[in-house]
Amino acid sequence: MDYHILAERLVDLQTSFHPVPISQELAVLDRGMFLALNYLMLHNYSAYPKELSRGMGVSSARVAALLNHLEKEGLISRRADPGDNRQVIVSLTEEGAEIIGKKRERLLDMVAQILEELGPEDAETLLRIEQKLVNRFLLQAQNGVSSGTDDRKEADSSSE
Repeated sequence: MDYHILAERLVDLQTSFHPVPISQELAVLDRGMFLALNYLMLHNYSAYPKELSRGMGVSSARVAALLNHLEKEGLISRRADPGDNRQVIVSLTEEGAEIIGKKRERLLDMVAQILEELGPEDAETLLRIEQKLVNRFLLQAQNGVSSGTDDRKEADSSSE
């Protein structure tokens, strides 16, 4: 079996999935405001900015700017950590929780419908395989395997 060909097929499938409306809806939870709100919802409605930065895979400067925006919108609040006044805890407000809750519920309804159409066996198989993929990619990231983020730099330097 040629795993390189299978990898190419998987990448092509993922790329062709991008313009599908549900894929675009899911991608919203993977960026900016909704990513931060979703992260907070999944972590007991609060976190340290450093945890957000790590969990979102973005710089602390980007998180700081995002938190400023979310706070102005009334979606999060910040307060000093009672155990360490040097630390700040970011928490979802009721409005923030309501917004991300509605967004997630809408997405869950859409995905549940598609999973139902797949049937129980295929839906379970899909989730099992997706979990395996996530686990493997996370393990690679922890072991320092390149994610390919330097490809543009390599392409730029090779074209000079």
